Amino acid sequence: MKKKKNQDQFTGKILKKLWIPAMFSAMGLAFADIADAVVVGQRMGVTGLAAISICLPIYMVLNIFMHSLGQGGSIRFAKLLAEGKREEAVACFNRVMCIGLAISILIAVFGNVFVQPVLSVLGTVPADGALYEACRAYGGIILGGAPAFFFAYMGNYFLISDDNQKLASVGFVVANAIDIVMNILLVLVFDLGAAGAAWATVIGMLVVVVIYLPAFWQKNHFLRFRVCKMDVREVWGCFRTGFAVGIQYIFQFIFLLTANNLLMRMAGATEVAVFDMLQNASYLILYLYEGARKAMSPLISTYDGEQNREGEWKTLWLAQTWTTAVGFVMIAVFLAAPQLLCSLFGLAGAVEYAVGMKALRIYSLGVVFAGANILFEGYFQACGKEKNAYVLASLRGGVVQLPITFFFAWLGVKYFWWLFPATEIATMIIFFFWKHWKGEKNTGVEPERLFRQTIHNHNEDLAPLMDGVEEFCRHWQASQNQQYFVLMTVEEICAAIIKNGFGEQSDGYIQVTLIALDSGDFELHIRDSAKAFNPFTLELGSDQIDEMNMDAMGMELIRGTAKDFFYRKYQGYNTLIVWI
Repeated sequence: MKKKKNQDQFTGKILKKLWIPAMFSAMGLAFADIADAVVVGQRMGVTGLAAISICLPIYMVLNIFMHSLGQGGSIRFAKLLAEGKREEAVACFNRVMCIGLAISILIAVFGNVFVQPVLSVLGTVPADGALYEACRAYGGIILGGAPAFFFAYMGNYFLISDDNQKLASVGFVVANAIDIVMNILLVLVFDLGAAGAAWATVIGMLVVVVIYLPAFWQKNHFLRFRVCKMDVREVWGCFRTGFAVGIQYIFQFIFLLTANNLLMRMAGATEVAVFDMLQNASYLILYLYEGARKAMSPLISTYDGEQNREGEWKTLWLAQTWTTAVGFVMIAVFLAAPQLLCSLFGLAGAVEYAVGMKALRIYSLGVVFAGANILFEGYFQACGKEKNAYVLASLRGGVVQLPITFFFAWLGVKYFWWLFPATEIATMIIFFFWKHWKGEKNTGVEPERLFRQTIHNHNEDLAPLMDGVEEFCRHWQASQNQQYFVLMTVEEICAAIIKNGFGEQSDGYIQVTLIALDSGDFELHIRDSAKAFNPFTLELGSDQIDEMNMDAMGMELIRGTAKDFFYRKYQGYNTLIVWI
């Protein structure tokens, strides 16, 4: 069957609406996370930086659960909405949030009851004196604030999938600004040290919770708090889907423990302080890619529901291109002024200064590869290729990184920092060799079962569209009645959108996707750039036969013959699904 040329008029515009707020949110989060190290480093020097570095694994434990549940739950939520299953999507949200908050409470209680054994595992004991006390104060407060962290981060994932990315971004930007201000007040002004930095972070998360709460009652969105029957299997499925993100934090936990202990043995607190500075400085770039992954995931999940592979790849390419452009600005700062960053983190001594500058310059060499690995993980995860995502995350986080860490530690502290670019480059090479070797199985609908065409909002464009739809239905041996109803549905809906949705607008587009299902049914997806307009809201008026009533009669007939239909306004565009 002859393929119809498709012009994608939506992907770039939709992604931009998701990506721009994600960049602001990522930068705000990076500056807030860096603020702890900066102000503590300025006030407490090497001891403060070393304490924060030792406590970093606590964040990894929180991240394992809240990012796995948040990412996996939001992907399922987006797919269910793309399939028109609104009630199931809302139930999924409530189940995931309930389990997540329960886990966070357990972490908060356990962490504070057994704080000394926890810190012993992290690498410090009471005999360490000031270092131990700083870790105990910082770690205990962060663990106690676990419920706020879980609600904020998981809520952020779901808000983005619910077409509410602006609020998701505003919440973190405002909260991170407050975090920075509170760091200055509590640490530099009131001299509360590591405890002040921890309280500033927790207060920031509580602000996110306050900002997000009203969003779950907004009329124009789907998220709602409801009592629903718990489905542990569904929540486990969400966790498993999101675990491609979570697994990296397990490896990061192991890596941080390993690196801190190796550096303490090789060179002492100075090298650990430089390591913490490098970890924090890396947030300025890596958080951009994490934000881009979060932004593109709901769009790729939506396209996965529509079987739009071209749209998925275009989303990934645009996210990579745009984010790398911003990342190069940060890399330029690293390469041009490493001394500025070192001074900012309180590394003022000649030895610390020299080691810090060298570490920053070496780290910069692997940033582009790290960003590509992060976005590929997100792509595979969002389109349901969980095994690929797990393999990539496992290679990058542990299978490649840990042996390389021990190798460069064996070479000596002089070469230790080369582990970062070596890990990212080796990960990419090994993964694509593995992917090429194992091949790729098609898990979606065969391309032959898809018809996709984009038209302008002009009636004369309907004729070639209908010819293509008719040819597609004949190719898949639709019955005469089914063929008639498919043609009528496409024509009536598109005509109603052109006349009632676009109005005087002359530069609009309608994208029609028709899928021939294995069951013999047809699944129709229509996306248009008109103002908010649901064709199924057209109602019959008086008995008089006029154009508006004729349109309403057509919609009424479709309502009676279609198996089901679903409308939503997604990222500024009307999205309609009809099953025939």
